[in-house]
Amino acid sequence: MLPLPIRVRLKLSVKLLRSIDARREATGDQGIGSAVERAILDNELAELALEWMTNPQSPPVPNLSRIR
Repeated sequence: MLPLPIRVRLKLSVKLLRSIDARREATGDQGIGSAVERAILDNELAELALEWMTNPQSPPVPNLSRIR
C-alpha cells in the first residue's frame, strides 16, 4: 500500500483532530483522543525532521539548548 500524499494525509488529520475537539467540547473530557492526537503530531514532526535531515538545502538549526 502506497503512503497517502501529504495533502490528503493532512486533510484527514485535520478532520480527525476537529472531531476529537468536538467530542472534548461536548463531554468536557480533555483526555478524549489524546493518544491519537499525540500520534498524529509525532508522525508529522518525525516526517518534517527526516525531510530536514535528508535535504542538503535545509537551513541550519540554532542550538536550541541555549534558547531559553
